[in-house]
Amino acid sequence: YLRFVLGGCLFQAAMFTAAASAMAVGQDVESGLVDRVRVLPGATGGYVAGRLATDLLRMSASIAALLVVAWACGLDMAVGDVAWTVLWSLLAAAVLSLVTDGVILMVPAPVSTASSIQALEMLLLMFSTAFIPATALDGSLRDVVRHMPFSPMIEVIRAASPDAFPDSAGEEAALWLGVAVVAGIVLFIRRFTSRSES
Repeated sequence: YLRFVLGGCLFQAAMFTAAASAMAVGQDVESGLVDRVRVLPGATGGYVAGRLATDLLRMSASIAALLVVAWACGLDMAVGDVAWTVLWSLLAAAVLSLVTDGVILMVPAPVSTASSIQALEMLLLMFSTAFIPATALDGSLRDVVRHMPFSPMIEVIRAASPDAFPDSAGEEAALWLGVAVVAGIVLFIRRFTSRSES
């Protein structure tokens, strides 16, 4: 169960990273920083890269803390498995941050919306395979929980190697991550383009 719950905790850390990122972007919007960044040539890319670097640094600290606690509790993972788990956890955090930041850039009340994101993420997390396996559920609920967007991503983090992916979790995780990346990029482009035209 230690290996199982670690995957859920790492994804939860990725969600917290995204929620903190959304709050920071919301504050940047309301303070006028995003408007100032947009009028400077080439500053948009720097803003996005800086935000991503900050999110990855925050997530790296969370991963390190979780792995230390897991090892203290008796976790036994090969170095390659740890590397895979860390890579997918960082990817999940970056993608979730990108899409939540994009949403915050588009809403009329960024800070208040950002404060609601974590509550929504936690609700979705509890409806995933983060802490209870899909096999513990019955009927159509099992299929819904197994295929909701968070579950395949959690299963990929939990698997620790491509050979251990359950069923089609790898393909589903890649699909959901791809959709989130596209959505986040489109929201960023729309927001910064509309700002530059006004």
